Amino acid sequence: MKTLKLIFTLLTVITFASCEDVVQVKLDEGQPIVTVDAFINDMRSQQKVRLTYTDSYFSQTPNTPVKGATVVLKDLTSGQVYNFSDNANGDYVFGLTAADTIGRVGHSYELNVTHQGTVYSSTTRLNRTAQVDTLVSEFQEAGAFGGQEGYYFSFLGFDPPGQEADFYWIKSYRNGVFFNKGTEINVAWNGAYSDDADGLPFIQPISAGITPQGEVFKKFDVCRVEIHSINLETYNFLLQAQKQITNSGLFATTPENVKTNIQSSNSNIKVVGWFSMSAVGVKEGIAQ
Repeated sequence: MKTLKLIFTLLTVITFASCEDVVQVKLDEGQPIVTVDAFINDMRSQQKVRLTYTDSYFSQTPNTPVKGATVVLKDLTSGQVYNFSDNANGDYVFGLTAADTIGRVGHSYELNVTHQGTVYSSTTRLNRTAQVDTLVSEFQEAGAFGGQEGYYFSFLGFDPPGQEADFYWIKSYRNGVFFNKGTEINVAWNGAYSDDADGLPFIQPISAGITPQGEVFKKFDVCRVEIHSINLETYNFLLQAQKQITNSGLFATTPENVKTNIQSSNSNIKVVGWFSMSAVGVKEGIAQ
């Protein structure tokens, strides 16, 4: 997902139709803040925590990586400790074999990031996920109103019933490339967007959302779908992030800082970012 940047100054510019003056805006820049991007899952593949510094609001360059930190993930349920290795580029990784996994459903986890004497920490629980029963691809010709010709994927799957609500982040890929734009964030509360959809099939806007608007698949392209379990806090975080990433145009609202579930051991040092643990249901299909 894109690294979220802290907004330091709120700015409102009122432009009149008859005004031709060029307005030069200079924003005060604060001190860089550590950003923690820690979305870890139960897949048997390398797990990663990314640490960077925030940058100025209008910066067009990649965020500066945080090097030399210590990243430790602890399974509070089993007591197992996982020490992540510093790749010296902002990525802290933990390698897994095909027979192992970090994440286990029902377990609670604590993340601790230590950097320059400050500890950034967070805890969460890994919840169950839903499975993709079937992937469906349908070829559509170009529409009269500009629809693209190509294959469109959707999926069939059910939210498992239960007393507690389930929350999901549905990720989709085309030939291994993740659809990662803000408009392509696809989340669900049970099988829809509320507690009323418990135990029901995923509704069409969610199931068809694996082919984002404006995108199509070509024949023999591979579509991969992953249903990541999340909690209510992460669900709301992703919705807020989507709102801020896509907040532009004539009716844009006042920007706001995106929430964080990371705590700093030093009250004078701020931190942003998010920690989440997910179980994942996966399915792949070929457009044909």
